[in-house]
Amino acid sequence: MTFKAQEIRALLKLTFPILATQLAQIGMGTVDTLMSGYVSTRDLAAVAIGTSLWLPTWLFLAGVLVALSPLASGLNAARRNDELPNLLAAALWVGIVLGSLAGLLLGAGSSALPLLVDDPVTARIAAEYTLAIAFGMPGAGVFLAYRFYAEALNEPGQVTRIMLTGLLMNVPVNAIFVYGLFGMPELGGVGCGIGSSLIFAGMAIAMARNTRKKRLPAEYPLWRHVLRPVKAQVKEMLQIGVPIGVAIFFEVSLFSVIALFLTELGPTIVAGHQVALNLSSLTFMIPLSLGMALTVRVGHWLGSGQYVLARRTAWIGIGLNLGISMFNASVMVLFAASIARLYSPDPAVVSTAAGLLLFAAVFQLSDAIQVAAAGALRGYKDTVAVMLITFVAYWLIGLGLGYWLAFSEQMMMGAEGFWTGLVVGLSAAAVALGYRLYRISHRPDTQTDTQPAS
Repeated sequence: MTFKAQEIRALLKLTFPILATQLAQIGMGTVDTLMSGYVSTRDLAAVAIGTSLWLPTWLFLAGVLVALSPLASGLNAARRNDELPNLLAAALWVGIVLGSLAGLLLGAGSSALPLLVDDPVTARIAAEYTLAIAFGMPGAGVFLAYRFYAEALNEPGQVTRIMLTGLLMNVPVNAIFVYGLFGMPELGGVGCGIGSSLIFAGMAIAMARNTRKKRLPAEYPLWRHVLRPVKAQVKEMLQIGVPIGVAIFFEVSLFSVIALFLTELGPTIVAGHQVALNLSSLTFMIPLSLGMALTVRVGHWLGSGQYVLARRTAWIGIGLNLGISMFNASVMVLFAASIARLYSPDPAVVSTAAGLLLFAAVFQLSDAIQVAAAGALRGYKDTVAVMLITFVAYWLIGLGLGYWLAFSEQMMMGAEGFWTGLVVGLSAAAVALGYRLYRISHRPDTQTDTQPAS
């Protein structure tokens, strides 16, 4: 079997369980939304508002802790396994501290919701739901630290099983608090926040037990080291991870801002935009998961001193992602109207969504390239450049051009203007990150392997 075939097989073996984990994460938010919708429209609106606050916070936290992937995979490949437990302890310290700060931030944000939401009942439910989720953020930080540690050691299947179990348990646990089962008070949408926080804690405990059993020396005093982590490892993790978290926040918040701008164009335009955005976000999980797998594989080859193989793996991953995105784009183009009808029976919404799905099909290609290049660059621990490129491409080029095309007197393209801006911004990111990867992978210090390929 050729190196290319071997590497594609290794990437896909990592990608599928990571993809399942990503989809399960999205599913937890979907469960909250669906269950609150059966209580009342106000509960549904409140949970949607709260989710728009906590989900970007979760993704920032995950972005910081994904720095564990290249660090742990590099140590593992270099056979410096005695350093891995200390690295995990440092990651847990970061997860607990940042998770607690995230919880405090969400708590502060929840207190401001009554000032921002017109309907007082919706505002109260949204504030209490967000506050309930805030208590689960430290548990989420612990879970994410264990998750990326397992994935870096090529054991993502363990994470997937626990995440899917958490998703399944989210329904009955939510129901206890939402509908007032077993003597509990009926809390409606607020109960979703309590249930989800308990699930975060449960998944953290399950991952802790799984890691202690499978990936740590029996005698290693993990939590003693969590209280006194190796400062150099904490510093390195933050230096790599914070730019990743900020870059992810740039991307997530961009789509939220566009949705706010489109509200003045009417509910039909907003609904069509949401349909196209939902589908493109769903298909994006595939290249995103492959990008995460690419971080592990590139980090593995760099850790073992095989720089040429790291470079080859990076470009193999980009090519694989591009192939997947071409398939996704073809499906969107061929079945745009049929897909839109799955979301809404309104002909106006279907027409708007089908038109925007053609733009979504186009940026599938550039999005796949940029997320794979970013994943490879994370393997090289080159994250500050990714953050800066993302900011310029998304916020200055994409949003700036999109706003001008949407609302300027010369253009007045509406939603299509913003989606054109997204296509241009993502294409700019793909070119810049691809060039950055070429430069980083061809540096003089990465041209000669220090160890032979095995």
